[in-house]
Amino acid sequence: MSLHLHGSNTEPQSDGYPTDTFTPGQTYVYNFNNNQEASTLWYHDHALGITGLNVLAGLAGVYLIRDIDDPIGGNGPLNLPSGEPYEIPLVLQDRKFNPDGSIYHPKGWESELIGDVATVNGKAWPNLKVDRTLYRFRIVNGSSDRTYNLKLSSKQPIIQIGTDGGMLNAPVPLSSLLLSPGERADVLIDFSKNLPGEKIVIQNDAVSPFPFGRGNFFPQPPLPEIMQFTVNAGAAAPKVIPQKLRLHKPLIKPIAIPPVRQRFLTLVETIIENKLVVVLQNYVYWDEAEQYPELRERPKVDTVEQWNIINLQPVAHPIHLHLVFFQILNRQKLDTAQYLRAYFATGPRKVRMHHTPPGGSTVPANYPPPDPAPFAIGPARLPAPNEAGWKDTVLVYPGEVTRLIVPFGAQAAPNLPFGNSFTGRYVWHCHMISHEDNEMMLPYEVVA
Repeated sequence: MSLHLHGSNTEPQSDGYPTDTFTPGQTYVYNFNNNQEASTLWYHDHALGITGLNVLAGLAGVYLIRDIDDPIGGNGPLNLPSGEPYEIPLVLQDRKFNPDGSIYHPKGWESELIGDVATVNGKAWPNLKVDRTLYRFRIVNGSSDRTYNLKLSSKQPIIQIGTDGGMLNAPVPLSSLLLSPGERADVLIDFSKNLPGEKIVIQNDAVSPFPFGRGNFFPQPPLPEIMQFTVNAGAAAPKVIPQKLRLHKPLIKPIAIPPVRQRFLTLVETIIENKLVVVLQNYVYWDEAEQYPELRERPKVDTVEQWNIINLQPVAHPIHLHLVFFQILNRQKLDTAQYLRAYFATGPRKVRMHHTPPGGSTVPANYPPPDPAPFAIGPARLPAPNEAGWKDTVLVYPGEVTRLIVPFGAQAAPNLPFGNSFTGRYVWHCHMISHEDNEMMLPYEVVA
């Protein structure tokens, strides 16, 4: 195994690089300096090729960072629910079970491991008794591959106050909360107006894989119910929801420093005879990028870059960058057929490949792919209000380019949510773990 603290601004030797592994009977010391804003992080295994197996086996949990606005024990200036019983982590994981009750994991590779049982904090379809007051839930999508679109059966709002990297500027009331694997949401739910004995179900209406499924070739079970709240008897105790969430921190504003470089990065897959064979980034395999530096992204420390992630697959992918938090600039639809023609016209790969491409076909030059701007359809869309904070995982929709502004170090721009600048090897990958375990992960290197 190799332990990764997801969302941590951490030195490379403590980041859980996929080949920095240890086995039973061995030890590995990690250093987490926690020099970043209060946020909902989570830890999980990151061993090369077996992350999904180890996460299903149980290596996943919540890691909360506190600060002056959100202190340990509560009584902070925001007056948010803090600590038990009114601040509760909810780790969502769908699972499959074998007939004997053991957890199912495929012996071979499945393109997506989608379960038919909802578990929250390890319990199937739990019920939580709640008082008639305000609760804070730190929600982690720890599922292998399932994206959720969560809503309450009572139709009351889910109020999001924080994203992956910390507090939003102001609360965002939501009728539904979209959360892909690896993403976190810090939310409030007010039960003060609900009646004693009332039962409220967290529902999910997202298709897996998101957003359209894979048709009849890869049917996946729906999961319409996740867990239930039952409202206790007793007097209502409403609480005021703060309208400003960043009292001692600067408001989040778009990074104004122009990026020193734009990178164009593709998400691709190969299907042969209706079977998904492999999922890749930039048509590059992991061990190729490990060996050849020219196949890795190499941003310079303490600079700002724009990463343009181009999804040429029919499935949405949650893309996670280790080490840093970023801002979503926008998303834009593409004419993918025209883009692919231009992509393949760049010519065959100019470096030696370790792998014969499936079907024996050639692949395009890995970098740089064409700029997607000439292939855009319609205007670019700004991020949703609840995405307008610091992120480390972003859902990249099929047939679109998602543009990110990425600071690679604490000195890259003012008012960043993390405090350290590190150089060394990290990774960026799809957080659908079945994809990550089958080549949809590449190293990148922050250089001096």
